Amino acid sequence: MGRVKARKGETSGVRPARVGEGAAVRNLLAEVVRDEQDEGQLAVCCRLLDSGVDTARFAEPFRLMVFERRRTLLGAALVQGGSHGTKPADHLAEVKAHQNLYAQQVGMQRKMFARINTVCAHLAFMAVAPAARGQGIGQQLVRAAADVERKRGRRMLTGYVWDDDLARMYERWGFIVSPPGTVAFFMREKVGNLYAPSAAALDLKGDSRMIVLPLVPEVRAYDIGTADQPYPAVVGVEEPFDPSHMDMPEELTEMRERMEAFIQQQMTLHGPERTRAMFDAYLGRSRS
Repeated sequence: MGRVKARKGETSGVRPARVGEGAAVRNLLAEVVRDEQDEGQLAVCCRLLDSGVDTARFAEPFRLMVFERRRTLLGAALVQGGSHGTKPADHLAEVKAHQNLYAQQVGMQRKMFARINTVCAHLAFMAVAPAARGQGIGQQLVRAAADVERKRGRRMLTGYVWDDDLARMYERWGFIVSPPGTVAFFMREKVGNLYAPSAAALDLKGDSRMIVLPLVPEVRAYDIGTADQPYPAVVGVEEPFDPSHMDMPEELTEMRERMEAFIQQQMTLHGPERTRAMFDAYLGRSRS
């Protein structure tokens, strides 16, 4: 797939969309709109663009990027903040009759995904004019969006695909592609010098798949299952421990703080390796 080159005296490449280009952008992205909700979102974004509204000041800003050649827009992309897990997962319906348990599980899901969304940018729409396909324009749009989001501190760029050919295309561009139906986010949270794992599952619409472009080395594909029961987790997010996604009782908080203080004391006295060996032996997992 070749890169589009500018001819002498002309400009060619990716840039932010400008005021007055809303209609052209909307026409380019119309073919990837799947429902009325998508259509309404795209219309609002293009209207804000033409109104000259500075979306960088929004709590979750969006960006419209275009590919221009010979003063003609040949491709466009809409990138916004992540909003995964904002609705209760389908599997939680099984416990809906138990109101307290359901409320606890829904609240935990929202808080966990709130943490994921802070490090996630989302490629909502991307399209290239039919006559200009096969020239690397789409890949240039994605790379430019990834560069911008990486500089903003995002750790991954996500999106959705419903077509196997598109899934293979994004995979060639370096994206991780989830299985259809469900995607899991695996988080490794540091507690002292140890890591506490947790996972958050997201139900996907229909036969859609999530695509994830890692923007930092820590984000990669994981499998947190077993050989008999594989459980692919599409991405891993490593971050400092923050129990804000859990409703932790006060006594457990105090216990955790005391344990951390004890671990630090033992490491000071005996060093990291001996301390780990002592804890492994205590837990019945002595090293061979």
